[in-house]
Amino acid sequence: MSNTNTKPVDEYTKLNVPRKIGYGCGDFACNMSWSLVSSYLVFFFTDIALINATVVGVIIFISKFWDAINDPIIGGLSDRTNTKWGRYRPWVACAFIPMLIFNVLTFTTNLNWSETMRTVWGLGMYFVLVLLYTMVNVTYSAMPAMMTRDTDTRSSLSSYRMTGAFLAMTVLSFATLRIVNATGGGPKGYQTAAIIFSLLAAPFFVITVLSTKEVVQVDDSKSAKVSFRTQFATLKGNWPVIQIAIAYLGWGIIQGGMTLKLYYCTYNAGNSLLYSNTSTIQSAVGMLGAFSVGFLVKKVKNKGTLGGIAFAILAAAHIIQFFLPITTTGGQMVYTVLAAVIGFGMGMMLGNVFGMMPDTAEYTYHKCGVYCAGFLSTFINFMLKVGQAVSIAGASVVLDLVGYVPNATQTSTVLFTMNFGANMFVGICCVICAIAMFSYKLDKQTYENILADLRERGMAN
Repeated sequence: MSNTNTKPVDEYTKLNVPRKIGYGCGDFACNMSWSLVSSYLVFFFTDIALINATVVGVIIFISKFWDAINDPIIGGLSDRTNTKWGRYRPWVACAFIPMLIFNVLTFTTNLNWSETMRTVWGLGMYFVLVLLYTMVNVTYSAMPAMMTRDTDTRSSLSSYRMTGAFLAMTVLSFATLRIVNATGGGPKGYQTAAIIFSLLAAPFFVITVLSTKEVVQVDDSKSAKVSFRTQFATLKGNWPVIQIAIAYLGWGIIQGGMTLKLYYCTYNAGNSLLYSNTSTIQSAVGMLGAFSVGFLVKKVKNKGTLGGIAFAILAAAHIIQFFLPITTTGGQMVYTVLAAVIGFGMGMMLGNVFGMMPDTAEYTYHKCGVYCAGFLSTFINFMLKVGQAVSIAGASVVLDLVGYVPNATQTSTVLFTMNFGANMFVGICCVICAIAMFSYKLDKQTYENILADLRERGMAN
């Protein structure tokens, strides 16, 4: 017998602080893998595993198009998942342990192996890690769309999420090279760091799984039949999704330049710990930038405005860094100050843009009659990975083309390439992303009008 007295679920719940912290723990845990990979994997492959830089570029490039295959599949499958735990949370629960295991295996190599064997091993482990990370992070990113329909609360969740991410980046930035050096350096040092960070991540994933709840109810009978073809059709003329995808594409390209920062500090500045120290400061201040979004988003009518301001801050700081005399004490001091500015802008940008993504689920549902938050998350994240594929792989290939030699004195051409890629290139990309964000049209009033119409049509509670 059904219980007619069951209390209806509030789909517009504001969520309390412990729930928000619980969700934010997930990105802390994810970045115990992702930040380690994005900051150190290319350097690990070229300078520790001694794999040719062009080959490394090809590995990274292929891996991102491997994402092109598995991203929409995972997104589509998660959209059709229906369990008492929700659509997306079960994916995180089931995939995070295998992901952390392959996080360690990706940073495992043996210099007694042939270069071919080291390359095949690195490629294989990284490809599996990419798939598992997609299963965890894409579904984790889609969860806010099912945790509440309140747009400010979604932005607040994003703020907590990015605070967790930047806390993880701070820990990694400060500790990675120090752990590597303390455990003898080389392959063993990086493997030990990966083990420590993976063990640290596990309990935070557990907290996220246990403390989050998907409450938004979607009546699939009132939604168009969801096939992959139908999902892709929702992108036509869907400008809010396209504009966020442009920002993610730009952010992915920017990360290629950021990959060069470790090389830049090691060879241009002659101080590898400059990278560790400035990254630590950048990530710590990034937490402030991310956390500020929860307050700042209430002061604007359009979330895109905050994204545009954040990208403008990033553009100015990176362009200034290009002109610094980085070998001097004064130059390195200014570089450190600008790293803090970049950290705030980065935190503000990521916290805001991630908070914009869930709103596109209702926009798309209203426009196309298809609720596919998981697919939209995978598409937007795929654009991030396309940018990474082009820029991170391109960075490795360009270094090889201009004559980069690992662990050696570099030519002026190589040094200029590192400086341009790490700073000016990033600044130019940030300008383009700022333009995309300032032109974003899905403001708060439009979103509220969409929700009101969905409720009137019986497509939302």
